[in-house]
Amino acid sequence: MKRSLSWWQRAGLSIANPPLFALESIYPLLMLAVLSLLAFAFHFIRIQFSEAVDFSLDWNLLLSWIPLLIAFLARYLSKNMGPLPWVIGMLSVVWLAFFPNAPYMITDLVHLSVNYESDRTWHDAIMLFYYAQISLINGLVSLYWFHGAWNRTYSKRVGTILLFLSFPLGGLGVYLGRILRINSWDLFHKPGQFFLNVFENLYDRTALLLIVEFGLLLGTLYAMLWGLLKFRARRQNRVS
Repeated sequence: MKRSLSWWQRAGLSIANPPLFALESIYPLLMLAVLSLLAFAFHFIRIQFSEAVDFSLDWNLLLSWIPLLIAFLARYLSKNMGPLPWVIGMLSVVWLAFFPNAPYMITDLVHLSVNYESDRTWHDAIMLFYYAQISLINGLVSLYWFHGAWNRTYSKRVGTILLFLSFPLGGLGVYLGRILRINSWDLFHKPGQFFLNVFENLYDRTALLLIVEFGLLLGTLYAMLWGLLKFRARRQNRVS
């Protein structure tokens, strides 16, 4: 009984303690939700011009929320529940299966049809870039949260290794989705076929191109995000 009560209080579920999720902790989710709704507004404007570009844009943006929400859960557990290596490990596998959906939306730029005399061309260019930008931010924030969860659960060395592995694996996931048309659910629905396709195409030239270049892109953008957040944290510590 005492052990259960202790767990309840450490989880932040007690009325006497702070609430389960303080506003500060969910603020990034609320902000990203507003930005996602603005993306849908761009698409709604496009429909008023003529017709929808491709409703898979909206679906792909929603898919980029899956790794974000999984990372939010991992961040909460690692901060409030103490070391849970098996739980964080399982969440990491599920997160990695859906993480490539975030940078994947960059490849949706192939839907752009160019006609310099049409206003729709410029609207579509901005809209597609906006979708890709928000989706990519979702992925980078989820990676930042998981990086912290790995550091707290295992060690900084393990966290760094998993971080650097995430970059090329994200590129591999984009290749599997865009070129081979394999989705994240196949890892759980058809695991044998999924890994067979991975091994058969791992040395494909396009696969290597996307693994390397998406890996560099994710690594560069993550380094910028990490640096900005660390600089902000140090500045706040100096002020306080």
